[in-house]
Amino acid sequence: MSYSPFSRREFLKSTAALSFMFLPGVGRVKAMPFHIDDPDDYTGRLSHNENPLGPSPLAQKALAKESILANRYPDSFNSTLEAGLAKMHELPANHFCAGAGATEMIRLVADAFLGAGDEIVTATPTYTQMAWEGTTNGAAVVYVPVDKNYVIDLQGILDAVTPKTKLISLVNPNNPLGTIIHKDEMASFLAKVPKGVVVAVDEAYHHYIQTEDYESCIHYVEEGLPVIVIRTLSKAYGLAGARTGYTIASPDLTPQIGSGQLWSTISRPSQAAAIAALDDTSHLEETISLNIQAKEMLYSGFTDMKLEYIQAEANFVMVDVGTDASAVRTALSELGFQVRSGWGMPKHLRVSTGTLDEMAGFLEALASVLEMGIPGSFPIAHTFVLQSIYPNPFNSRCTVRFNVMGDEKVTLVIYDLLGRKVRTLVHDFLPAGEQTVIWDGKDTFGVPAASGIYAVNLLQGEFAAGKRVQLLK
Repeated sequence: MSYSPFSRREFLKSTAALSFMFLPGVGRVKAMPFHIDDPDDYTGRLSHNENPLGPSPLAQKALAKESILANRYPDSFNSTLEAGLAKMHELPANHFCAGAGATEMIRLVADAFLGAGDEIVTATPTYTQMAWEGTTNGAAVVYVPVDKNYVIDLQGILDAVTPKTKLISLVNPNNPLGTIIHKDEMASFLAKVPKGVVVAVDEAYHHYIQTEDYESCIHYVEEGLPVIVIRTLSKAYGLAGARTGYTIASPDLTPQIGSGQLWSTISRPSQAAAIAALDDTSHLEETISLNIQAKEMLYSGFTDMKLEYIQAEANFVMVDVGTDASAVRTALSELGFQVRSGWGMPKHLRVSTGTLDEMAGFLEALASVLEMGIPGSFPIAHTFVLQSIYPNPFNSRCTVRFNVMGDEKVTLVIYDLLGRKVRTLVHDFLPAGEQTVIWDGKDTFGVPAASGIYAVNLLQGEFAAGKRVQLLK
């Protein structure tokens, strides 16, 4: 069968009838975002777990109002925003630290509790930023595989704890799997965590959860346990571009998190948008409703195609396409639908929920690609992996070989085991595929580095990988 790519707009037109289907018990919903001037700009971007409805109307008004004051510095310590968060969560303000998205908050937690010689224990696969930040600080990462049901193995996490462990990192619901930790298992786990170990729980997708088997870990903070909850306004609140996140922790832990923060990391318009968004419960409810319907549509489509999937308590779904997922991902991109693959799961794709138009178009595109197979005319599919460093040990120079995907900037950095940055080898967009970079054993200033072991960290989007290399002189 011949294959000829066409635009995503043409593709969506060809499948438009599907967007008016009824879903059991939910009826029709608005197919396109109602307050985005040009929704076609991001149609088909089902790879970043963004809110397809955009920011709430109240947040948009706040953004517009504050934009004329962009010449004025923001509230440098985010005190007004933290007061709003405290009111919403009914906790004292000294439990909160707000920053530029969960991204900044994860870095601050790692900086506060992880240093050279420490260990962090986390799951795999999971969102890897906390582990990556730990390695940049000189800490070692212990990965514990999820169980056969794709759920984080809490007993395995406990078994991996050693006297060097300072931080346990959990993502709940887990990204990219979408599974949750049962509330009773979480309670039992936290009761067994050894003294001196802090547990960070990333609850970025908390608002999408529908099962009663889950509960937030915020109440453990209230009970005085060494638990840090990380939240973001990027997902359900639709403020990914405004970069606003926060931690909830005890008054003892919060100053340690905030002490490493730069001033004014959240812009004035973003602060205003975040405060307004917290009050817009109707937009949050609409977001959750659309997500439920979009997932039902995906589940139904996957079932029709006889594809196995992981039922998710988030705004994305992992589906087993039964073949090379990276090749399917590339084929889908030719039809205008961007999804993710990776995490050591070669047959799985992660697809974010979008509008019902997008879900219909994506399902039609996926069925078409799988029916055709993966023809040779498709571009070569590329994955993210740090392949090798050779020679290792090395004396004067070594070659770092890695594979990257397109579209996102790649960063390749050398750190010493105290977490100090020695040299940035790459910080740029690279062509998708295999790359090689030479490290000549020198630091940023051209001074030869001392003999020792160094961490080589590769980062692209939400993917991270690391290896160690030994320099001998």
